[in-house]
Amino acid sequence: MRNGKLAIPFLLCAASVTVGQDAGVELQLGSTTLEVGEAVDAQLICTNTGPPEMPQLSVPAGLDLQITNPNPAQFSQMSIVNGRRSQKTTYTYSLRLTARKEGTYTLGPISVVGEASTYQTAPVKITVQKKQVASQSEQDQFVFVRMSVEPRSLYVTQSFTATLVIGIRKVEIDGRVVDMENLLQSVDGSASQLSIFGTRFSSSELTMADSAGQRHQYVLFKSTREVRAEEVGPMPVGPVFLKVNYPTSLRRGFFGGMEIARSRKETARADAITVEVKGPPEQGRPADFTGAIGQFTMQVEVKPTRVEQGRPVTLSVAIQGAPLEGLAGPDLTKQAELASRFDFATDELTGDIENRAKVFRRAIFPKQHGEQTVPPIAWSYFDPRSERYVSLASKPIPLVVDPASPGSVALSPGEMDASERTGAALKVVQGGISPNYVDPGLVLADTSLGLSTSGTVAALALPPLFCLTMTLTVRHRSRLKGDVRYARRRRAKRHAQGLIDRALRDGDPEGRLAALSHAMTSYLADRFCLPPGAVTPDEVRTLLATSGMDAATADQIAGFLESCDATRYAPGATGTLSPSQAAANVRDWITRIERSKP
Repeated sequence: MRNGKLAIPFLLCAASVTVGQDAGVELQLGSTTLEVGEAVDAQLICTNTGPPEMPQLSVPAGLDLQITNPNPAQFSQMSIVNGRRSQKTTYTYSLRLTARKEGTYTLGPISVVGEASTYQTAPVKITVQKKQVASQSEQDQFVFVRMSVEPRSLYVTQSFTATLVIGIRKVEIDGRVVDMENLLQSVDGSASQLSIFGTRFSSSELTMADSAGQRHQYVLFKSTREVRAEEVGPMPVGPVFLKVNYPTSLRRGFFGGMEIARSRKETARADAITVEVKGPPEQGRPADFTGAIGQFTMQVEVKPTRVEQGRPVTLSVAIQGAPLEGLAGPDLTKQAELASRFDFATDELTGDIENRAKVFRRAIFPKQHGEQTVPPIAWSYFDPRSERYVSLASKPIPLVVDPASPGSVALSPGEMDASERTGAALKVVQGGISPNYVDPGLVLADTSLGLSTSGTVAALALPPLFCLTMTLTVRHRSRLKGDVRYARRRRAKRHAQGLIDRALRDGDPEGRLAALSHAMTSYLADRFCLPPGAVTPDEVRTLLATSGMDAATADQIAGFLESCDATRYAPGATGTLSPSQAAANVRDWITRIERSKP
């Protein structure tokens, strides 16, 4: 028995022997033969190296290699074979290799610094072939891509239209067309720069005859986007390189449906289109130019036109035109005549968009009493159509400034500017309540006030309540001004209702549906504080599902957006969709979302 007892621990110790596998790094590529412009996914696998440092990639000219996940995926595995336990831990980086130039290249070795040592991958030979010469006509290709940009030259802050069309020939087996669901999902565009086109593509069908006269059916996928040029300099759109495993034969699957038995690689490409983004010229630039580019008009008003000395008037400058986004108002510090007659805060004007105009307001303080004049306000913009600067100037506005009344206290521009930011303009009077009655008992004893005891209590309660109300109002307005996300959520429904009303005034039924779709997506963007830009129907489903909205409503909203897209790109496809009913549905959906308090 004693020997048997000793044997058990011995066996357990033998089973617990741990063997560490060899450490190293390996580069795995999906393919080592590429076309010019083609991209392929790769993996850099670090085995038993410990947590690696970010690898420094050095590749020969003609190839691009980028890491797509800076934080490697970690995986640990343990196995026991014949009582010997082995442990393997891998750290995997995902990479993308893009071929830019024809040639034969050697990729690597790539060095990776681990916990205790530095490791290197084995060199990999890469062959990049010439572009395959494509047929002159799209009708002879199984897959083609068409990209256009208008205009090719513009000024910063202007917008251009970019259009991408992907054509895929319907699969034909033994002369018979076989419908394949969602051909776009089979397209690999990883080598393309498609970010401006997003993921929303409309689809339509087209029949074309090839050079031999044989007719083929194509599915066309189209995306059109308006892109605002934000920086001066060349702005590339594309390139586009598409790769499709095009089916050449089908077989019946296990569940009875058809699946791909064999396929061949088909590629299509469109070279990058460079848009020239210009800045306004230096020559002839007015001193009051603040960067506005477009076509604009300006209106200036002053309220009130009669004030006491030391009291402010509000100068409002309303600029109409396009684009209003990012538009800067006049720099009042450069209006010499205005600065000589009035005091005002010198920080930059911030405007609000109201009724298709951007309105800039500033409190200005007359320096002297008597009959005064608000001098002309000058503002200039650059007109890209005529390619010249245009200077606007308002008419002088008469103003009467009375001498300050006894007991009034003048405000300074800094104080007025602070009240503007909080949304409250308070009038300061001398003395207040306390100097009028020293003894509170005298207040209650004075029957000339005409107040009963209960009335007196109510009267005394009013000032604290008024102060509390003012405090809450100021805090609310301050939050609306300071918290952009809060302000967007608060205005989401009101803004959407205005878009719906405007949509119903459109004479074109398809235009009304497009405008209602925009109202719905704008509401969702404001309500959930999404970045500017359209959301896809699938994104809407996910967004509403995660916010607690029931699945049926989410599907209804997403389906409506899909129908509007179909109407936009394929008129007549949803002729039964009534704009008036659609508007009622959009209002109802917005109400449901508001009630759900997501």
